Amino acid sequence: MLHPLAPVQIHYATPNGALESHPTALLDGRAALPTLEFAATGFTLQRNIISNPDWTDPNWINDTHRCHIRKLAMQFSHCDEAIVYPGIVRGPKSLVDHDDHLPIQVAHSDFTDDYRPMVLNPSRAYAKFLSPLLAEAGSSYTRINAAKRILVLQFWRNTGAINADLPLAIADASSVPYSALHRETVVQYGGDTLEFETFLVKPPATPNAYRWHHFAKMQHDEVLIFRTYDSQLEETGQPYWTPHCAFVNPDPEASGQARQSLEMRALCLFDR
Repeated sequence: MLHPLAPVQIHYATPNGALESHPTALLDGRAALPTLEFAATGFTLQRNIISNPDWTDPNWINDTHRCHIRKLAMQFSHCDEAIVYPGIVRGPKSLVDHDDHLPIQVAHSDFTDDYRPMVLNPSRAYAKFLSPLLAEAGSSYTRINAAKRILVLQFWRNTGAINADLPLAIADASSVPYSALHRETVVQYGGDTLEFETFLVKPPATPNAYRWHHFAKMQHDEVLIFRTYDSQLEETGQPYWTPHCAFVNPDPEASGQARQSLEMRALCLFDR
């Protein structure tokens, strides 16, 4: 039996734009790992050792480390091609270059079912962001439209203090029904015009209805892998979202230790 960690506050956005905070008993992600089936829950933790990393250098992150993530994404998903997005460093104002890159404390899942139509259509605003990535990867909109399946994975890594404030909580996707989600269009993000849809999570109808997990004291050689869109699951009516958010760490040791983390996303294409 999984024993919950100390209760924390998870923040939810209601459809009318109000925020609600609910006390939540987090489950121990490490203890749960043997029972977590990625296809159902949407996340897993792996060890991933990187030689001589420089987590503060955007050039290293977006050059050398993007190659690491492309290889990991293809190994993990068995896809035929992976287009890796530029990394997003999150942390305090003194570290990040835009307020959008502060830790997000509202429960959300990155993309909705509009993701596939968006990346298939070069006339969408998102193309200004995506087109250069496709060209850099030797891919194209023709290639994406020919794919039988589109999957987006996020690779989340703690790059700062081992027990920091505002770490990540992640919910078992199978415990969060589609009816608990509502969509919102993000027009501007990080200074770019993207116009993509994201899912915000409604407050639970009953306490702890959503099974939230946390991987405490993540090491720098660990990576949390989670799904943010999957066209195959969408087509079969299964959860293709994985809600997540930052939370205030109740451990006194974490007080004053600002979170530093790195997010890498991979658009995975399958030919069959």
